[in-house]
This record gives sequence, structure tokens and C-alpha cells, in this order.
Amino acid sequence: MTKKPKEVEIAVKTLEDHKAEGVEVLDVSSFSPFCTHYVIATAPNPRALGAFKDHLEEAFEKEGIDIPVSEGVPDSGWVIVQGGDAVVHLFLALNRKEINLAGLLAEIMPKKA
Repeated sequence: MTKKPKEVEIAVKTLEDHKAEGVEVLDVSSFSPFCTHYVIATAPNPRALGAFKDHLEEAFEKEGIDIPVSEGVPDSGWVIVQGGDAVVHLFLALNRKEINLAGLLAEIMPKKA
């Protein structure tokens, strides 16, 4: 198993420390020109979604990790924060189920032998 980039570890720790649900890490390096990993997590409500976004930005900034993308508003049910090689997708439960990002990625990711 290959070691995940520092920013992935920071994202996972930050989200788990703040009680995000269903934290999942997907290696997208084989087809994404923008990052190596997606981190997906669920927030219980819009307020928590906004707080998770803020906590991620603070954690990345504290470690000197560039944040080229920080998009979305909590009321939309989906926000994205990119920290270095990690793109973090934060959802409300209904939005995560409806969009099914992990399922979509599973369909296009190369199958491991």
C-alpha cells in the first residue's frame, strides 16, 4: 500500500476529529490531472458542513498547504476544498446519496488486477 500525501492525512484527521461521517479516501491519480486523491465525507447539517470547510482550510493553512479551490456554500449541500493533492468533497447525507460520487468514480476507475 502506498503512503498517502500529507494533505490527505490532514484532511482525514481533521474530519474525523470534528465528527464527520463516512470519511472515505479514493485514489484518483490514474485519471485526474488536478489531484491524486478525493476525500469524501458527510456532515449532519448545513452548519456542520460550513464548519468542516472552515476547519479544513485552517488545517491546510497551518501546515502551509496551498488551497487553490474552496467552493460552495453549506446550504447547497456540497462544498469542495482542495488542499494540495487532495480534493475534499463535503456533503449533506441526502446530497451524497443523490450525487453518489464514489459510485460514479468506481465506474470509471481502472480495475485492479
